[in-house]
Amino acid sequence: MTSYNQFGGAWTEDKLQVLEGYLDAYTTALKHQPFDLIYVDAFAGTGWIESGNEDDYGIPIMGSAGRALSVRHRSFDRIVLVDLDAKNCRHLRELRHHYPRRVIDVECDDANVFLRRLRRNTYGSAWRGVLFLDPFGVQLKWSTVAHVAGLQRLDMWLLFPSSAIGRMLPLTRDPDAVEPQWVSRLNAVFGGDSWRKLYSSTGQENLFGVEELHRNRGVGGLRSIYESQLQELFGDRFLGLSRTLRNRKNSPLFELFFCVGSSSPQAIALAKRIATNKILS
Repeated sequence: MTSYNQFGGAWTEDKLQVLEGYLDAYTTALKHQPFDLIYVDAFAGTGWIESGNEDDYGIPIMGSAGRALSVRHRSFDRIVLVDLDAKNCRHLRELRHHYPRRVIDVECDDANVFLRRLRRNTYGSAWRGVLFLDPFGVQLKWSTVAHVAGLQRLDMWLLFPSSAIGRMLPLTRDPDAVEPQWVSRLNAVFGGDSWRKLYSSTGQENLFGVEELHRNRGVGGLRSIYESQLQELFGDRFLGLSRTLRNRKNSPLFELFFCVGSSSPQAIALAKRIATNKILS
């Protein structure tokens, strides 16, 4: 019997619709291309999500893996589903019974480890694809993102957990007050201590002659720091437009970023055009 991941809210369906729309348009645009198309879901869960809507609570909705398997015009040649939880992996393998003619790889592994093992020739000499990075918290490491950028094979949708990271940072004026266990986690997510830029100087000194710092409120500063790093890493391949996912109180929870895999100007233009349309829809 299949179990379901917990429905987070309307933003859950929002992100899935953006992804689904992109996958459908992406595979349609490339349906006559000779290379293999690969879809990689690096934090795949069980493949299904239990609805949290008041009118249909408990009714499962299709997750990202199922939507990738259901694209209409050209199917992905290979679906790669990665999850560290053994129970989730067992449920993901059930998808093979529903799609017996499809190539579905289930990798029970840490997403960071799996992705950093990928090479440009992992799936042949000319493959291209889409990567969905939807971590459950702050598991995604910057070193993994950098490796994906270097592959130049995967268009990447990345869900940045701005709210979760914001809760790790103290509201005090001193970044050194961050709990030690969070410092290492933050450094892994940002690839260093760039998150400390959230704290800026007040231009004043306290009674002890030490310069006072001020923490910028909200999660916009965190998003901007991460966004600037993606811009620097991917260059023209980074789409300077994102989708903010909010809870019922309209507070921002996540930022959905998009980066193009290929360095070809034509591929960049096409992917950005499709992604922009889906983000704005």
